[in-house]
Amino acid sequence: MLSHAKLPKSFWGEALMTAVDLINLSPSAPLNGDVPNKFWSGKDVSYNHLKVFGCRAFVHIPKDERSKLDAKSKECIFMGYGNEEFGYRLWDPVARKIIRSRDVVFFEDQNIEDI
Repeated sequence: MLSHAKLPKSFWGEALMTAVDLINLSPSAPLNGDVPNKFWSGKDVSYNHLKVFGCRAFVHIPKDERSKLDAKSKECIFMGYGNEEFGYRLWDPVARKIIRSRDVVFFEDQNIEDI
């Protein structure tokens, strides 16, 4: 995942957490082909939220966090899913930190080299 996304090894923990999320959404032989997340929660599993790890993303900046002339979005890198919380986990290369957001536009065919 890291090499495909062209991300440095320092993001291995994020790649691991995303891989675990994907494994838990995949059919499992010990569960007779059932999906672990469905088995644990009893709810049907949706795959609509899945995105390409390390893809380019633009995160919406709420009005109360920007001035009238500031940009309405910022460029980030998709890192994974907010497990217990809403939205997606994204790397903000300018602030050099992980942020969470629901309001994201993804460019799954682009990666960090396109930033």
